[in-house]
Amino acid sequence: MTQDNSLYRHKLFIDNKEVLSSSSGSISFNGNNQLNSLSVKVNDIDMQHKSLFNKKVEFFLNESGQDDSLPLFRGFIKEFTPIETGVNLSVLDVRSVLSGNDGVKISLTDEDNFDGKTLAQYIYAVITDNVNVNETVIGLDMLSDSNPVTLIQGLRGTNLDAYKIMTDAISTVIDDTDFVNPLASFIDVREDSEKSNIVITKDKQITNKPSYTFSFNDGIRKLTFKRRLPANTAYYKGRTEKYTNRPKGQTATTVAELDDVAKTRNLALQELLLAQQEQDEIKIQVSKGYDIGLGSLINLDVPEDDVRGIHRVQGKTITFGNSMNCTLMLNKKPIKLSDYIN
Repeated sequence: MTQDNSLYRHKLFIDNKEVLSSSSGSISFNGNNQLNSLSVKVNDIDMQHKSLFNKKVEFFLNESGQDDSLPLFRGFIKEFTPIETGVNLSVLDVRSVLSGNDGVKISLTDEDNFDGKTLAQYIYAVITDNVNVNETVIGLDMLSDSNPVTLIQGLRGTNLDAYKIMTDAISTVIDDTDFVNPLASFIDVREDSEKSNIVITKDKQITNKPSYTFSFNDGIRKLTFKRRLPANTAYYKGRTEKYTNRPKGQTATTVAELDDVAKTRNLALQELLLAQQEQDEIKIQVSKGYDIGLGSLINLDVPEDDVRGIHRVQGKTITFGNSMNCTLMLNKKPIKLSDYIN
């Protein structure tokens, strides 16, 4: 039995049981190490009386009209609100078990710490010891070290947010093999047939072959474009690093403080160079590429000189219900919400 109101036959499972009542909502792949989220309205009054908090959710988009082999999204219900026709559900991806008030907290001392461990080793240990105790909640099969490798060093404290340690560490990972075109990395999840896997992903060089080409005749329904002044000034350890002579004015950023001034200055330079790659903020509503992953490259074959060419996918939002829409956010990294998880 399938939902009778959904043109694209999406399927929603809660606690391994298919929800047959009609539903609609949106999925946001937020980028910048933020958690992916599903917001869905289920038209089922009886669901108001069920215990839903922290129940596992799987969502299959089935955009082609055929059943997908892998879910587009997995996660856990973090909020549910009764409404006149049923419930509204807020779901966060599996990384939510590592962060926030209900997430994993760790304490590190001089005797018990992760000094000298790589970021991937830290992630593996924290998830193995604190999450995947009785069952595999977060897959580790696809986890590999960052490139370049970064080490956990000197971190001490009590009740530290396990995921914040990961995101703080990945923010310092920059591949500067090509110094004027540095590549950042981010933490993401990737689905397989059984579980969501945590992964470390490095940005692709903008000169690589794109996954898709979009044009107004093939794939683009709507395009909007903003050009913003990228950061051209970085503050660190009481010092200032400037990018060029800033003819259009100053926009500033701050960088994480490393163990010496020279390393922090180098990080500041890399951050400024990265910012120059992200000065455009482009959104395209598309009719294909719903499965495209964050960090992927796409080519825009459009008349506008300012936006023609290859861009990175930094975020994605899909709405579903009686109709389906997909919007891709390109180039400019989305703002990171410090209070994304309360």
